[in-house]
Amino acid sequence: MYIFRGPVIVFILALFSLLSTTSQRSTCSEAFSKLKEDRHFEQCMKLPTLGAEFAWNIQEDHARQVNQIDVFFGTRLHAEIGWLAWGVNPTNELKMVGTRAIIGISMPNGTRAIDTYNVTAATKLGCGLQPLKIDFFKNMKIEYSDKNHYFMISASLYLPEPEYNISSLNHVWQVGYQSNGMEPLMHPTSLQNVDSAETINLKTGVSEGVGQHRHHLRKMLALRLKPRRTDEYRKFWNLYHHCLGYALLAAISVDIFLGIGILRPLDHAWKWSYFGVLGILGVIFLLFEIYSWCKFLNQKEKNNQEQRSQNK
Repeated sequence: MYIFRGPVIVFILALFSLLSTTSQRSTCSEAFSKLKEDRHFEQCMKLPTLGAEFAWNIQEDHARQVNQIDVFFGTRLHAEIGWLAWGVNPTNELKMVGTRAIIGISMPNGTRAIDTYNVTAATKLGCGLQPLKIDFFKNMKIEYSDKNHYFMISASLYLPEPEYNISSLNHVWQVGYQSNGMEPLMHPTSLQNVDSAETINLKTGVSEGVGQHRHHLRKMLALRLKPRRTDEYRKFWNLYHHCLGYALLAAISVDIFLGIGILRPLDHAWKWSYFGVLGILGVIFLLFEIYSWCKFLNQKEKNNQEQRSQNK
């Protein structure tokens, strides 16, 4: 029985991680809660990515087999121009392709507009996404709050049953920072953008996201598969985490430069200040790295001396 112990534990942990990804909605921020209350929305939740928040009301009509869903979606964009999207996907998969969406666009000339779009496989291949009339979207609106710096879109959806099940509805959201008129251009490809989809029960507020599955599964498997200090391949595990840490620091540094490029501040002091901060951090990291290697080599030499004395 012992030989099956490891795989069984891994399977149990993986199963537990899948079950544990179903979560109750987290309360919206105070700022967004005030905005949704002013618009008389009852339900509200924080979405797991992009700093997005989502509020809704439900009016069920079983006789006509149509459910009216009033939605209110918002987040803070990192620039004054860009676009904000929210939509529903009638397929059985959590994905962008197949989503019927509303997209609000803030243009460089200061105007804002909103329209409906059908995201197809051609869109994923790079073809332009153009507005397309979708009948079940009504009363669409785009807003901006100067006080809270929120971009918000809202609409009423008349979703037919059983094509759209409000007890298990796939919804997708996204943000981008460039557009060509009413054509939203490609959004960033960070993990936050890729994982911006989940299945939600609009009656209870329970949600289940694709990103949560992967995160919990990786975490549980890592806890189980982590080698002990005495294992021969522990040094490769340490090297992997060492390199991963520095790679993340490099990616964060580059990402901040990209953010400065998007914001385009008139004062270049921001960029030079950031150079200074990076330089100071680089010196600190170098000192810590030298200290760690000295400590490691001294400990290794000490262990070798103890081993030689024991052999005598």
